[in-house]
Amino acid sequence: MSIRFTKTVPAVRTLMLSGLAVAATALVALAPSSRAEEAAGAKPVAGKPAGEKVAKAKKPAAQPAQNTAVPGEPGLLPFTPAEVTASPPGAIDITSDETMEWHNDQLAAVARGHVIVTRGEDTLHCDTLVVYYRKANDGSTEMYRMAADGQVVMTSPSQQAYGDHSVYDVDQDVTVLTGDHLHLVTRSDTVYARDTLEYWRQQQLLVARGNAIAINDKGDRIRADVLVGIMEENATKQLEMTRMDAKGNVLIVTPKDIARGTEGTYNVKTRIAILTGDVKLTQGQNQVNGHRAEVNNATGVSRMLPDETVKGGRVHSVLIPKKSDQPAAPAAPPAGGAKTPGGGAQP
Repeated sequence: MSIRFTKTVPAVRTLMLSGLAVAATALVALAPSSRAEEAAGAKPVAGKPAGEKVAKAKKPAAQPAQNTAVPGEPGLLPFTPAEVTASPPGAIDITSDETMEWHNDQLAAVARGHVIVTRGEDTLHCDTLVVYYRKANDGSTEMYRMAADGQVVMTSPSQQAYGDHSVYDVDQDVTVLTGDHLHLVTRSDTVYARDTLEYWRQQQLLVARGNAIAINDKGDRIRADVLVGIMEENATKQLEMTRMDAKGNVLIVTPKDIARGTEGTYNVKTRIAILTGDVKLTQGQNQVNGHRAEVNNATGVSRMLPDETVKGGRVHSVLIPKKSDQPAAPAAPPAGGAKTPGGGAQP
């Protein structure tokens, strides 16, 4: 089963999860083609004997019935049935294996069974899709929410996002993914979240909440309660991560060091992370404490820096020397007691 959604108003909001776009504000309904009534009977033609068959005049081909809807009328679009055979610009194709339901009283449309939503190179897969509408001030209907449930996969040419449920809010232009095993995969990064994955299209932000982890193809890893990825278009017009802001229980792991702090910022290009707030930099059993640290994943060098806001702020280090550097412990006495000079037993 297939249905196509088309623009009906000049300003149409769109959704992109790194490219996934949605533009739909009304359902398509087509006026049925009209058919001329058959004549009740044929009249004899003058000059022909009675009883002789008279050839019926061939009727001209019927033209497709025009859709009589006016622009803005709910559920109808002003084009002919022949025009729907080709996808109008900006249309979204929705297909499902099972049913497509229309709930006029609830202003909702439901597609069930391996639903596929396609617009250009962007695709959404799910088990069930619900599109919600509301009445606009001019009397028309407009989409304000789209909800997908079950095995949700959102793909674009540069990334894929996975979850159990997704909701697109038209007013805020944000998509929220929830469920188990939430993660987003790009060409160079993978982001995991326990609670939600959000994409704010206007701000071009990716937000991962709940034990969020980001790992890139170079092995750099950052974990926090909340990770905010700032995305920008590259030379090929594809969105890519340029910076990652971390808040709450920040942890950065390198092959040599483990850095902890309250907040942090990771520069994707330079691979330098700056941590602030009760920072602890650990290497083996050695630990350095301070307010601010710089972790350079490219060079493998980490530095603890003093608090710039506090006059005379100092860095505190706790170093554990190796056992070979410690003074030797006194030898234990032999079993049975030590002998005193002269052969007498030690009291």
